[in-house]
This record gives sequence, C-alpha cells and structure tokens, in this order.
Amino acid sequence: MKTRLLTLAFAFALAGGTVKAEELNLNEKPDTVTVSLSPYSIGVGGGVISALNTELMDESPAFLKLSVIQSIHFAERWNMDLDMDWLLPGQNWGGELSLDYLLATGNFKPFIGAGGGFRYFDKAGSDFGHDIGASGTVHVGMILDVLDEMQLRIRVPFHIVANDAGDRGVGLDVGLLFSSPLRNTKVKKLKY
Repeated sequence: MKTRLLTLAFAFALAGGTVKAEELNLNEKPDTVTVSLSPYSIGVGGGVISALNTELMDESPAFLKLSVIQSIHFAERWNMDLDMDWLLPGQNWGGELSLDYLLATGNFKPFIGAGGGFRYFDKAGSDFGHDIGASGTVHVGMILDVLDEMQLRIRVPFHIVANDAGDRGVGLDVGLLFSSPLRNTKVKKLKY
C-alpha cells in the first residue's frame, strides 16, 4: 500500500513539473532605457556676485545672492531655468530666464547657457528709474545628480545690466534642485 502511494505521489510530482515548463530563450537580454518622467524641479540657491564697474563697486565690491530656482528639462540636452534673486547688502533684486545646453547626459552634466531678465541695484542718491534695467547673462556650469530627486547645480555667470551705469558682475552660484522621485528612471524593456 505504501509503495503504491509513493509511486502515485511521484507520478503527480513528475507530471506537475512537465506541465509548468515553458520555452526560454537565454540569448535574449532586456534593454534598459532612461526616460524623463518628471522634467520640472524647484530649489534654492546661494552665491556671490563681484562688481566689475566702479559705480557698483562703490555700493559693495561683492553681493551675496539668494535665489529661488525653477528648472524644466526638455528634449535630451536642454534645460530652461527661471531664477528669482535677492542680493545683499541693500534691496537689490532681479530675475532671469535662461536656456542651457547640456554638453553630456548622465549623472554629471556640464552645460553652457545664456539668459535674459531684469535687475535692480539700490544705489544711494539715485532714483528707481536709473538703477533698474534689462539684464543679460552668459554662463558655464554643471549639474550633478546627487539622488534621483535631488540635483546640485553649480554655475559661473557673467551679468550685464542695461541701466544708466551699465552695471556688470561675475559670480558663482550653487543651488539644490528637488523634483519628483521619478525624474529620471531606468525602465527595462523585455524582448519576447
């Protein structure tokens, strides 16, 4: 009786194993692609702008820069940034929309870019209309992916302002940008 039960159990086990078998092609490998799921990020930054013209140097040789940064990544190698800045000492402020071309893609992305906007320097003994003007910038920098949802942006901008004094400055910005955890995700695409 025991021998019959053992034989029957062995037959069921053997039959169950053959029913579940499927054809596998071990030569096929999954493709891994990187997709941008959340191109928008926002963050804060800080830095310094050193004055290059004498009228701006009379106010301060260097200005501490605090920024709110927004960034949109589009296409494969382009970023558009909107920076709103507050410069200390004084009540100096400005904003800039810039376009950056990424020289590489991956976790380390060097870039070059240009932008335009407006800037105001609060100078003693001058009125509002003489101290505000359209501004332009050219810059170089890099973006480093620290985490999936956090990036570090470092750039060196050269500013020129079309106010009465033609204010100019060069600086260094460091910013942290935060985005959705799915900003850049690797997706496996299986071939069958």
